Amino acid sequence: MFSHTKHVLILFAMLIGAVLLTACNGSATSNNVAATLLHNAPVARDSAVIIPLGQEIFTPFIRVVQLGTPVTWHNTDRVAHTITTTSEHSSFLNPQAFALHIPVGQTTSFTFHKAGLYNYFDNTQATWNSKDQRVAANKGVPNYPLAMEGVIWVQGPVAGLPRTVVNPIPGKDEFFKNFVAIPKGGSVSWHNTDMDDHFVSLVSGWSEPINPSDVGVIQIKGTHAHPGGETKTQTFSTPGLYYYYCSAHATVNTAWKRVEAHKDASETPLPMEGFILVTS
Repeated sequence: MFSHTKHVLILFAMLIGAVLLTACNGSATSNNVAATLLHNAPVARDSAVIIPLGQEIFTPFIRVVQLGTPVTWHNTDRVAHTITTTSEHSSFLNPQAFALHIPVGQTTSFTFHKAGLYNYFDNTQATWNSKDQRVAANKGVPNYPLAMEGVIWVQGPVAGLPRTVVNPIPGKDEFFKNFVAIPKGGSVSWHNTDMDDHFVSLVSGWSEPINPSDVGVIQIKGTHAHPGGETKTQTFSTPGLYYYYCSAHATVNTAWKRVEAHKDASETPLPMEGFILVTS
């Protein structure tokens, strides 16, 4: 009888073969199949992230791990990749910076000893937009406008979080803060100073502990309909990571379960998306 470890290795080998085959086909259907396989596949206890062949994507986009867990990136692409945390740092965002190089066909691991959210990207396939403090896809990458970017949520206590956070919507199609964190029972307020109405909606396709409760669609009127702009506040009583977007200025790419900017959105290729970490 095979051991659990052998089962994992065999399943992972079958998965890589499927990804290689589907990626070579290059069609939208193939991308959907590849993404489904990668999202649903069993992974080793170190919590894997896969770089599929020819996609310039990390999958899954959001990986959830416990403190002290090594995350392993498997590079099944034909080119080497470099990954690094973004330059934003706080008590909950990128509290433990890293920079890694992953050769072709190799794996690289990193162990997280500080709880919080880690936002990382491949700086050969995407660019850090210092003006908007966001990762932007390079033109010409296979899944443009999706950037080669990922999020690691290391579960655990984070001290000193505010109970209320105001996240303005400036006069363009973006949320001012891409990442915010509050304790259970805390609230987030969006104040819209843009002319357009914006709609906070959760990204479909994720399951608990990501988007653990439905907040519905929150319409926030702009200055054209509400002098000075409207403010809407949402209280979060269920801990988890809430991944949301404006459904008027972005769409959900169902193959990769990620937010994709509309072509006519003011900040394309930056999607109008945000993350709210609610600690227990």
